[in-house]
Amino acid sequence: MHVKLRQMPDKKAALRRAGDRTLFNIRISKDLFAGLMTALAIFFWLASGDSALAAVAAVTTKQATTLGDIICNATINGSAFGPLFSWGAYGIGAILAVQGIHHMRLHVDSPQNNKMDKPLFLWLGSALLLSLPSFIGMIVTSLYGTTAAGGGAGCNPGGAGASASTLDVMLTNFVNNIHDPLLGLVSIIAWVAGLLFVVRGLVKASKYGFDPRANSPHIILTNIVFGALLLTIGSNLDMVMGSVFGASTIKGSSVLNWSFASALGGASTSFQTAVKAGLTFVQLIGAIAFVRGWLIMKKVVEGGGNVTMAQGITHIVGGVLAINIFWFLKIMDTTFGTGLIS
Repeated sequence: MHVKLRQMPDKKAALRRAGDRTLFNIRISKDLFAGLMTALAIFFWLASGDSALAAVAAVTTKQATTLGDIICNATINGSAFGPLFSWGAYGIGAILAVQGIHHMRLHVDSPQNNKMDKPLFLWLGSALLLSLPSFIGMIVTSLYGTTAAGGGAGCNPGGAGASASTLDVMLTNFVNNIHDPLLGLVSIIAWVAGLLFVVRGLVKASKYGFDPRANSPHIILTNIVFGALLLTIGSNLDMVMGSVFGASTIKGSSVLNWSFASALGGASTSFQTAVKAGLTFVQLIGAIAFVRGWLIMKKVVEGGGNVTMAQGITHIVGGVLAINIFWFLKIMDTTFGTGLIS
């Protein structure tokens, strides 16, 4: 009897070791499956003749001679992240599909300890990630009624500019050189952030069966909706612009003609040039504020960060006013009857 009592702990230890080996084998098999699917995704990516991959390969930059060229090079290279993120989403979707099969097997073996919702949500997230372009198109169509709700700015840096003999010429050269490139960079940043938010929302949706509190429908929808809004930042600008000004057209500096500038004599041209350059720079600040406003609104809806909805609305509306600053000044002059602008 004494010998048997001494042997019982050894049997328990042996059972624990066997259980540990089983768990270890399960972890190894999952890691191997994940690695295999990732390798397959990379292989198909490299072997595919997809136009998106061709666009990545065709990314070219030029020797920078101005600050605008530097920003354009960053924008052009940043645009290549879109296809890369898309294929990354395909790889994640493949891994989630394998995990779904694994958890379904666990459910079949032990339904009481492994609920059906885990593999179902893993497969749902996998299917949406594997069909990411179609899913984004569906969300955009739901928001705007059309899949062609894009928008953005090209990257065409201004030239080297005239010889800087005065401060107003220097300011004009600087603003003209960085205006379009900076707008294009802001559009690319918004687009990449939107794509990341959509993918993040789908990954959280796939994990809903594991932790419903950390991956709540509220957080999932917030990431997907605001990701779609950032992906179509140009259409959002047109929408808010039309709501504020009644038209989505951004007025240029031609709408301003300072009435009192004629009293400056020969200095009137320099004054007009300096004001135009300064207000054009305000447009750039407005574009940044507009994008930041949507990021603030996302934080507000998620309930994280020390931000408020008033801050988000202020950035969005204030950004629109700054982007259309020339027309806004014309409206204010007419409203108050100052007669400064003819």
